[in-house]
Amino acid sequence: MSPIELFFTYANNLPPGSGYELFGKEHICILIVSLFLIVGCICLYDKGTAAFKGRMRKCVAAALVVLIALRQAYVCLVGANIVYDLPLHLCSIAGIVCFIYEYTGSMISERIKSVLEQALFALCLPGAVLAIVFSDGIMYPVFHFVTIESGLFHVFIIVYVIFKIKDGDIKPGIREAYKSGIFLVIVAIPVYLFDRAFRANYMFLMGPSQGSPLTGLYTGYGYAGYMVGYGLVAMAEVVVINGIGSVITKKNDHSKGDSSIEKDEVL
Repeated sequence: MSPIELFFTYANNLPPGSGYELFGKEHICILIVSLFLIVGCICLYDKGTAAFKGRMRKCVAAALVVLIALRQAYVCLVGANIVYDLPLHLCSIAGIVCFIYEYTGSMISERIKSVLEQALFALCLPGAVLAIVFSDGIMYPVFHFVTIESGLFHVFIIVYVIFKIKDGDIKPGIREAYKSGIFLVIVAIPVYLFDRAFRANYMFLMGPSQGSPLTGLYTGYGYAGYMVGYGLVAMAEVVVINGIGSVITKKNDHSKGDSSIEKDEVL
């Protein structure tokens, strides 16, 4: 089959060898293109006016929901079982959260907003990065609808969260880390029940994805060991990300304060 014929072919119908290797040449190209898109969007955002930044945030948040809708439409059109391709993974949920936060933020209480902000920063941002680096869609060709849709989707999550960090809306802090735990538990419980009922593996609550760093835990210690490790890694990741983020934020605030003092002295 030609690349054009394979473009909309679902995973189950792809001929053997259609995909790409994790950290192979094709995957490295995807990583480079993703990095360029992220950096390009951030540079464009930095140069824009406040009104432009607002429009750009809304466009990115809306694009995430559009990409989810396109993915669902694709699954239905190719006749695949949509039960196993619903937007129930953490990154898909992150896209919905970005949209809700951007378009209904003024109607949400400050407590709920703070939980969403912490979840976007400590869970969704690193989750999107890991989804690109350790892609679970390597069975698809590089030139394929799912590969392109998934790549853009994760890039837009990263871009949106960085926008909010740069705007000062998301403020990392170790004391705020527990809010990510609250979000994760609230989301994971219904997803786990769905996984059990339909034998799915959303949020990888039933086992690691292909190429996941946690695969060793599953093979060595079984499901119980995997889940314990999953929880511990998630908790540690949230604390570390918040710690790094808070240090960077303090340094940036300090440097801004120094520059303002220098300007005052010159005046």
